[in-house]
Amino acid sequence: MNLPTLLTWRSAWRQLRAEPGAAALVIAGLALGVALTLLTASFVQDTLWPDAGLPERERLVTFEWRVRGPGGKTTDWFAEVPGVPLHAALRDTGAPVGPMSRVLYTFLPARASEPAGQARSMRLVITMADAEVQTLLGLRPVAGDLRTAMSSPEGIALTESAAERLFGTAQALGRSFTISLPPDPEGRTPAMPYTMTVRAVLPTPNLNGPLIYDAIAGFQAPAAKAYLARSNTWYQNSGRLFARLQPGATAEQLSALAQRLMDQQPVPPGFPADFLTGGGKPAYLRAMPVADVGLHGAGSERRRQQLGGLAGAAAGVLGLAVINFVNLWSVRTLKRQREIGLRKSLGASARRLAAQFFAEAAVVAGLAGALGLLLAWWAAPWASVLLQHPFDAPVLSLAMVVLTGLLCLVIAAFSALPLALIALRVRPAESLAGRNHSEGAASRWMRRLMTTVQFAAAAVFAALALTVLWQSQHAGAMPRGFELQDRIGAELPWDAQPAQTLSIIEEVRRWPEVIAVAAADDVPGRDFQNWFSEFHRPGAAPVNLRTGVDFTPGYLQVYGMRVLAGRLSADHVAEAAQNGLVLDRSAARALGFASPEAAVGQTLVAPNYRDGKPPTVVAVIDDIRLEGPRSPPHPHALSVVAERGGGAIGVHSRDPQATRRKLTALLNERFPGERIEALPVRDLVLQKVADDSRLGGLIAFAGSLALALAAVGIYALAAYTLRRREREIVLRKLHGAGPGAVAALLAREFAGVLGAACVVALPLSAWLSQRHLAGFVERAPVGPFSLWVLLASIALLAAVTVVAVARHLHAALLLRPLQALRG
Repeated sequence: MNLPTLLTWRSAWRQLRAEPGAAALVIAGLALGVALTLLTASFVQDTLWPDAGLPERERLVTFEWRVRGPGGKTTDWFAEVPGVPLHAALRDTGAPVGPMSRVLYTFLPARASEPAGQARSMRLVITMADAEVQTLLGLRPVAGDLRTAMSSPEGIALTESAAERLFGTAQALGRSFTISLPPDPEGRTPAMPYTMTVRAVLPTPNLNGPLIYDAIAGFQAPAAKAYLARSNTWYQNSGRLFARLQPGATAEQLSALAQRLMDQQPVPPGFPADFLTGGGKPAYLRAMPVADVGLHGAGSERRRQQLGGLAGAAAGVLGLAVINFVNLWSVRTLKRQREIGLRKSLGASARRLAAQFFAEAAVVAGLAGALGLLLAWWAAPWASVLLQHPFDAPVLSLAMVVLTGLLCLVIAAFSALPLALIALRVRPAESLAGRNHSEGAASRWMRRLMTTVQFAAAAVFAALALTVLWQSQHAGAMPRGFELQDRIGAELPWDAQPAQTLSIIEEVRRWPEVIAVAAADDVPGRDFQNWFSEFHRPGAAPVNLRTGVDFTPGYLQVYGMRVLAGRLSADHVAEAAQNGLVLDRSAARALGFASPEAAVGQTLVAPNYRDGKPPTVVAVIDDIRLEGPRSPPHPHALSVVAERGGGAIGVHSRDPQATRRKLTALLNERFPGERIEALPVRDLVLQKVADDSRLGGLIAFAGSLALALAAVGIYALAAYTLRRREREIVLRKLHGAGPGAVAALLAREFAGVLGAACVVALPLSAWLSQRHLAGFVERAPVGPFSLWVLLASIALLAAVTVVAVARHLHAALLLRPLQALRG
């Protein structure tokens, strides 16, 4: 192919300006496809190479584990493991590793005083680690010495961003601040302030990297040593563990050794026998290369789902946009037959024509690429919120510009090829004589095939989006046994003291719009933590009940949980003294009680619950569902307490918006340095299905674009069909054909395309829909084989087809015989 000349590029620009409406549609579609492709590339870079600069990255490993649950199920892999005892065991057994570092996290409020007497407060994510973490992760301070900071009891290293927030400047070396240490869990030491001095300043870490922190400290402070000692227990995911393999060692060898060490540990007392149903081990450990964490480590299923959704949307939108480009420009090419014939008669070779059409396609693709690059840069924050993924790889970078240029060249080449083939078929003599030449049967079938692909892709996107959104709506509305309407909730800091929580409850209770207020470990239904314990009546078989919910007075009233039997006092003092339990109906039945009333007042045996003190059933409520839509419901045992510290506060209000504003202000006033926001409890509960909602939003966005592009494609096909068959339509009208016959003639053309698209797309759509729903226990009523979803997709495609061809059908009915026969 001859290279395009300056004259060729000028001609291409004139062609683009000749039909600005069609050009704008094509450029907009391609730009959206390019933008999604660039965001996908940034996501891939963040997932696969977030820590490409780590020293000896190929030999760096971290450990992950998973444990057994009710009914013998196995959980997903977790990044936090029993790192403290595992670290010691690996050292003692001579594991094939070099440097290792334990990593424990804590979240503590920090307060720094300004010279003018003002104070700044924030909550720091503090990572406590061994000194080897500097070598393992290649941490290089921008100021100070990290090893000195970690070896000193009062030393600490801050990130630049944390220093900016705490001191107002990154130049924080040598400055001091105070952290608030919570009381010892066993009550040996009270809450106290502790002064730390900044001995090093670190760059702000990559949010997709192996460690996320505001500060790093060692284990030299007394409180850190006590925390380390409390974490020295197996079967507790206390923190993380990093290690560097010795030369020749593999992660598989280290995984086998770690699992043997785990297997040697005695099963913890009270481990429910139900958890080992079906055989197997209580817990599983593995060593995971840090380089593989992105796609295969803990949380990778969610990342793969996000990446697949984004990549599918990008590929679908970009592919459909290219098809639209070819379809619309093919119609334009057929209109230019006289121009092409004239070029050929003046000696234009096939290569020159190919260069002309490549230049025209390159101008369109180049404008779309530039717009797409800017669109991706603009949309990156929005995509970050939608996917809950921080985009660290910059979109406006040299690599992305090069990728955009390559994409534009590929788009131009693929688009120009069929247009050039149409041009090469034009016969100069016929075109100059006014006899239009068709694009040929092969090209017509190729056009129909491309439009069919457009409609099939639109059908798949529409069906999958409807499935995901319907399932998300169903999960949000499923019966739970408690009320969410007009309820406001807010998380309390984990180190909040009971006196602080009680003071807040008392103040909120005095607000005129408040009906009830209480505190608990969490708002019901978020299902972020699962705790289980075995209970039984004297002489009966043990029953595994879900625990972990302890609540203060007013909790049942806040959430409208219906009491079937028993009664709670106003202050819970008497119930707390007898280790009171509230069972739901299913738990009472599982324990063998004939009725809810028969359970009240009964003392149960629970040797591993609350230090073994026998609990007493003080009330029975109707069944509640605290589990998410992916988990089966369990019988529940709720603990009655008179007071509690951290957790969550819930309020039933007559004016939820006013209560939300007042509660947010009150909590941030009582806990300075925190960023607490009160939210509707429904929003808090739906956080459990937030990933599904975000995925549904992404697919719905891609589906909307696919439907729009399919509409443009069928519009182009209708325009071409009308142009190709206008003489036939006129002759039919002259022989008495009415509007119905003309409409039927055009409908047959599009019905075939729509039917072929459904034949291809519907089985795939049904399979994808059912595969998505397979992960849920509570499933949306989509019908057998997702029938209702498929019918809705067909209806959408039919509606899009009718809207797209309506204008051309109207034009066909208005065709004037003389004009058509002369044309």
